[in-house]
Amino acid sequence: MKAPLLTFGGLDFLVLGLFFIAILALGFSVKLRDHSVLQFLAAGRKLTLPLFVASLVILWYGDILGTGESVATFGIGTWILFGVPYYIFAIIYALFLSDKVRKAEQISIPERLHLRYGKAVALIGAVLLFLLAVPTAHALSIGVLIQSFTGWERWFCVIIGVVVGASFLYKGGLLADARVSLLAFLMMYISFLTIAIWCLAHYPLMETISKIGDKNLLKWDGGTGVLYVISLFIVGAWTLVDPGFHQRVASAESPATSKKGLYISVAFWLFFDLLSITTAMYAIALYPNVQGLDVYPAFSQQILPSGLKALFFCGMLGTAISALVAYALISGATIGREIIARARPGMDDQAVKLWTRIGIGIACLVAIVLAISIDSIVDLWTAWAGAVIGALLIPVCAAYLRNKQLQPTAVFWSIALSFGVAIAWMVYGRTHNDAYLELFFSRTETGLKVVLANSSANAPVQEGTKISIGTLMPGLFVSALVIALGTGISKIRSHA
Repeated sequence: MKAPLLTFGGLDFLVLGLFFIAILALGFSVKLRDHSVLQFLAAGRKLTLPLFVASLVILWYGDILGTGESVATFGIGTWILFGVPYYIFAIIYALFLSDKVRKAEQISIPERLHLRYGKAVALIGAVLLFLLAVPTAHALSIGVLIQSFTGWERWFCVIIGVVVGASFLYKGGLLADARVSLLAFLMMYISFLTIAIWCLAHYPLMETISKIGDKNLLKWDGGTGVLYVISLFIVGAWTLVDPGFHQRVASAESPATSKKGLYISVAFWLFFDLLSITTAMYAIALYPNVQGLDVYPAFSQQILPSGLKALFFCGMLGTAISALVAYALISGATIGREIIARARPGMDDQAVKLWTRIGIGIACLVAIVLAISIDSIVDLWTAWAGAVIGALLIPVCAAYLRNKQLQPTAVFWSIALSFGVAIAWMVYGRTHNDAYLELFFSRTETGLKVVLANSSANAPVQEGTKISIGTLMPGLFVSALVIALGTGISKIRSHA
């Protein structure tokens, strides 16, 4: 079923116009203290607590339409599958990593990898982090939102949204992004709080939710089972290697600001998940035919009056734009500072900034191409990102937490082989009708049988256990194995 177009009245257009004027004014009015790369990419490492919290919270919800898609698939289980793991890993980050990241002279993950493992590891790590940071999900969200009220072709909406959204990065860098994030942060909470209160005032919560036909959506795990929950839990480790997360912690005005900001951010994430999941549950209860990325836009069209409709729309759009800007900057910096400048030592600040701006353009172009070709944000969360996280998780954590250095050659090959295996596994799953890489374990007369959950071989199986392996776990296993072998060989040689 095609989602209905949003129809805006005069009050809606007034709200929309004021929002765009405010967001562009904040972005383009930035005045940097100096023209250094540090100021451009890390706000001079002077990010205050309000800007830190606002930009970090927004960073995690830029692909806001993916929450609606997830609730339509997993119901209230979305909170367990895609909420709680990230709270826990963010707290782990605050406890064990935030002080070390902020106190370190390095402001990026590749820079730290270079210090601990050398240039080759830094370069391969930078390439993978670029792939992780490309704002594909955010470009897709913006495109869907623009299409929801214009009716234009998706590809055109994606291009318009990305070009306008990333335009003020050229001048202001991270500080421009952080200022826009503050407005987007306020709008995000105001808009979702407004629609949640509207729903609660007009439709009794429990009575309405109980009408949902698929009762799996009312289960704590979305009907997936404990093993499935555990298998997706580890994807929350994304927090530990996310370059945007790292950038904000490294840019905070002090270690205390970063640690305190992380705890506050977790509280805000929890509150927003309550608002966004409740809203999506209302949407699928009242309008069950609307699915996927259209859940929030279509629901607001059906339920909100003029004025509030645009307010909700701006909350979603501002969040997506702010996060797109953040990841476009990170992607551009990864190309300019971490790849080009690392491959060509001796580049001055102006050359690095030039290549960073070129990198932003490349990242936006890649995001546009990918966003036009995909339809699922949840798929990006669980598949592509998992391949990068599995390859980098151990080397990055060890670079900050381990006093004794890992063997650099082993680290390089662990990253390369881990990513290669994970991507091969992802391709295998898609070519065998199992995009979520689920395995089905069952007992037979001959013993334990393991098959792809959606394969034809699974047809006669009546009972068993399904678990999503994903791309992260195979990659993480290979990474750990290669590093362990490399460490063991190095010790044997040192004692020979």
